Amino acid sequence: VEGFFIDNRVAPSIIVGADRDQLFRVLHNLAQNASQCGAHVLTYRAAASDTLVLIEVADDGPGLPPKARENLFRPFAGSARPGGTGLGLAIAREVMRAHGGDIALDESTGTGTIFRLSLPRA
Repeated sequence: VEGFFIDNRVAPSIIVGADRDQLFRVLHNLAQNASQCGAHVLTYRAAASDTLVLIEVADDGPGLPPKARENLFRPFAGSARPGGTGLGLAIAREVMRAHGGDIALDESTGTGTIFRLSLPRA
C-alpha cells in the first residue's frame, strides 16, 4: 500500500512454533486493518522467554471506536469500518489459539493501537 510503512523490529533469532502461512495471515490482517483505518506506520516487536514469544503489533492510526473495541473478536460484530465483516480478528484469534497462543488488544488511543500476540517458542 502506498504511503504505508512496516517497521520490523523483530530479531531474526526469535522463532515461534506456528504455521508460517497462518501466522502471515494474522499479521497481514493486522497490517491491512491498520492501513484501512488511516495508519501510516506499523511496527512489529517481539520478545522471547524460555517457552513463549510475545509479539507487539503497533500502529500510528486514529485508534478504534469504542463499539469496535467491545466486539473486537466477535464474528460479524467487531468491524471498525463501514463495509467490514468483522471476521478478520475473529479468525486471527482462532488461528492464534489453535497454535497454543492468543491475540488481545493492549491499547487503542487517538495516537495508535497496539495488539499483543503470544505463541509458544519453537
